[in-house]
Amino acid sequence: MKLQSNTSGGLNGAGNHDLWIEALRAEKPYLFEPLEFWPVDGGRMEQAIRGVRKGEAVLMGRSAGMRQIWGVTYGDFEPQQPTATISSAMASDHPEAFFNPERRTRPVLAVIGSIHGGETEGIALSMNLIHLMEHGVDLLGRRHDALRDRMREVRLVIVPCLNPDGRAKAAVTHLSGATRDELFLVQQGICQDGSLFAGRKVKEVSPIPPGFLKRMGGYYNDAGVNLQHDDFFGPQLAPENEAVMKLFRRELPDTFITLHAHGAPAAFIGPDAFIAPGYQRKQTEAMGYILSRLVDRGIPILAPEQIVTPPWSFYFQTWLHHMTGSLPLLFEFCHGLEGYTPSSPEQTLDTGLLMIGAWMEYFTHFGARPRSHELYAPVAPAN
Repeated sequence: MKLQSNTSGGLNGAGNHDLWIEALRAEKPYLFEPLEFWPVDGGRMEQAIRGVRKGEAVLMGRSAGMRQIWGVTYGDFEPQQPTATISSAMASDHPEAFFNPERRTRPVLAVIGSIHGGETEGIALSMNLIHLMEHGVDLLGRRHDALRDRMREVRLVIVPCLNPDGRAKAAVTHLSGATRDELFLVQQGICQDGSLFAGRKVKEVSPIPPGFLKRMGGYYNDAGVNLQHDDFFGPQLAPENEAVMKLFRRELPDTFITLHAHGAPAAFIGPDAFIAPGYQRKQTEAMGYILSRLVDRGIPILAPEQIVTPPWSFYFQTWLHHMTGSLPLLFEFCHGLEGYTPSSPEQTLDTGLLMIGAWMEYFTHFGARPRSHELYAPVAPAN
């Protein structure tokens, strides 16, 4: 069955909305077939995480749908023991009252996989990183000694799938070879009139109220919350974000990367609004450093000036930054959609491994937290 739609019309052959994923499964079974090197279903993820021996598996909490949320850590934990909140420490002109780099002998780097359930690329990369740390090879049996050595030099915190509810709803193993409309079906869902819930209008209703959609896609947890746009300062966080908040308050990572995916070539989204100029400079430097490595390997990228994004949004990563002082990065994998930039799951995994290697190389050489919140250094007073 061919899925056809636009944002105002109905799906071709619209019927029982519960059957649309099954129709897609029948038409493109390869989108659902399990791949040994791409363990993105809940059972395989949990089995691998429970088998961790060289790191520590952490049950962070449960989703809105009561599914388990797991993290894995490698390297010694070095607590910071702050004597003030981050706000108070910055106001005191002694930020070390919150975060003192002298208490840390190695940087702490965090990787957050699937925030949106149909974006499985970050899960697959995370699980390959865990397998590499545990067994010395990725899930294709390949050694990455330089990457593994860098991973051993840091405390590494990995959250493979922050949104297990969305992961269950999305159902697909990957979206390489899917159409743009099939992406909307999997990720956002179907409106009551039978049209795809697509485009910018998916940001106009948040969280998704009960009964608003015929079928809710993998973008959301079971309570209809898009974790990227939670009510971060409201009376109640989504339980998934509550779980990652507790983890980050304990770890206080120096930098973290959130892994997303879109139809365009690989890209970083940034620098972020609402963070200090010194942090924006570090973001820009890191993004350029990493993207240059991808270009050197012939991997298509979306240049920063080609990215269209609302300039003043306050995102998930902005919230975590202001809670911890950690430097945020947001990476978009290429889905490999039909008619767009092609990328097979194998190519996508290679992109992720190269990107993570360059990310770690940059921060181990140049540091993550800027020395100053100013663009380069504190402005010297005039004589």
